[in-house]
Amino acid sequence: MTRKFASLLLLILLKPTLNFAQSPKLKFNSNQTPTYEEMVRSYQQIDSMSEFMQLQKIGLSDQGNLLHVLVVNKKKRFEPNEIGEKRNVVWLIMNGIHPGESEGIDASILYLQALANNPKLIPDSVTILVIPAYNVDGMKNRKTFTRANQNGPLEKGFRASAGNYDLNRDFIKADSKNTFAFYELFQKWQPDVFLDTHTSNGADYQYTMTLISTQKQKLGGPASEFMYHEMNPFLYKDMKKKGWEMSPYVNVFGQSPDPNGFEVFVEGPKFSTGYAALFGTLGFVAETHMLKPYPERVKATYSLFETFQKFCVQERSLLVQTKTAQQKWILGLGTCETNFQVSRESHKNLVFKGYEFEEIPSKLGNYQRHYYNKKRPFEKTIPYYDSCFAGLSVGIPKYFIVPKENVKVIERLKANSIIYIRSALPEKMEVTATYITEIQYGKAPYEGHFVANSVRTKTKKIEIELREGDWMIPTNQRGLRYLMEALVPEAKDGFTYWNFFDAFLNEKEGFSDYAFEDDALALLDKDPKLKQDFERWKMTYPEKANDKYEVLGFIYHHSPYYEQEHKRIPIFRVE
Repeated sequence: MTRKFASLLLLILLKPTLNFAQSPKLKFNSNQTPTYEEMVRSYQQIDSMSEFMQLQKIGLSDQGNLLHVLVVNKKKRFEPNEIGEKRNVVWLIMNGIHPGESEGIDASILYLQALANNPKLIPDSVTILVIPAYNVDGMKNRKTFTRANQNGPLEKGFRASAGNYDLNRDFIKADSKNTFAFYELFQKWQPDVFLDTHTSNGADYQYTMTLISTQKQKLGGPASEFMYHEMNPFLYKDMKKKGWEMSPYVNVFGQSPDPNGFEVFVEGPKFSTGYAALFGTLGFVAETHMLKPYPERVKATYSLFETFQKFCVQERSLLVQTKTAQQKWILGLGTCETNFQVSRESHKNLVFKGYEFEEIPSKLGNYQRHYYNKKRPFEKTIPYYDSCFAGLSVGIPKYFIVPKENVKVIERLKANSIIYIRSALPEKMEVTATYITEIQYGKAPYEGHFVANSVRTKTKKIEIELREGDWMIPTNQRGLRYLMEALVPEAKDGFTYWNFFDAFLNEKEGFSDYAFEDDALALLDKDPKLKQDFERWKMTYPEKANDKYEVLGFIYHHSPYYEQEHKRIPIFRVE
């Protein structure tokens, strides 16, 4: 972006006529988005314009670039120091986790400038937090040719971070410094409402704005009831009034949303809103459509900000009560449900405005290309599969035990404000240990890991020595659902799936066949049960008796020589 354009942008942003109180229709017609440096300067100027705003540094990216948050509070309370039923609602907006999807970056500047110009627009009962851009390294990696097919802006940031991570897949594994900065901000403020701004692709339709609301069964509890019976209807109705009719996020790729309908997007805890849901926060993702003109997408996002603010003001009391009720509900859980999958047993009817999906001969090859015919718009009632079922239900223990050497695990638990007790003295304790019986991995790396796609386990009661400094974690705490998602080995976004414990899946010791033969005979003589099990095994698998490594391996793996740590997840449960 040229200096001339940057100056023009600031003039546009600071123009009083942009206040949405004075001018309901936003005058934004640019097909450009600011650079990281221009964005920071814009926020610094907005901060200087209002005594009710404070720009704060929240951390550094992997590349060493600053991450910021702008806090808006009419009482000039720029730290979270309110509690009780009369406290402010805390609403967090995050932009630029994928910097090429930049509508939120621009709309936030315009929105905050309007508030700064006219303090009457700043709500008394809502604290607004805005992350100007989250993936600042990707924002600085500015390109013309990225986000293929997207209709503007002319230059934009790159999807991945400096470490080439998609940061919207990092909220459990936390491979980036950005994620730790987000943890600190999120845990400090504990927002009631969270809005993450994005741009959608995959299909064509008439809507400029679509919306992901945290899936109802996955969110669960009073928060789910409130979101789907109160907040969602308000958001859709208010946006339609403004001329920005919305649809749920259109979760199809390269096919028509009709006639077979489409499924709800299920955001597991690796995603921003999936993570937020673990702590009872109402999470939303704004998804503008990439083929609509960029100014229209910015305006729709700006209008959505207005709608969210309006709801937060009108329903402050209910939002606060819902958060309290959700936390009580979480603490009352006896089991944790996870690994949610879309159910095809029921659906709701959705009036959908799309374009006819056609196939026409390709000019490039001998095949039929997909084509949305914009000359043939339609409005149809189609099925929308918005219900899910849990693929896994796990009992909640009283405590988890995390040995102190599990530094990666402990770092992430600390960052998420998990309450723990550090053992002061060694003591023996009976625990439930979990062993991996089968694990299958994806064939290609995903986000820096060979992520597991299937884990099977067995459990066993054992006695361990709790050493000085080991962590004993009570589950009766606010972070219960985070603990279960992270520590349960079968949870598909948990630490086991993300390879945190792969070192325990390899045997570190073994035997030499020529020497162990005599030891094996001695072991059978001394242990009648082992001998009985061995004879039964030979009868069951007679072909294996012809293989010395199978024979010796059976005896070795059932002997005291076999290492107890092999395939044992180094996280224990106290029931």
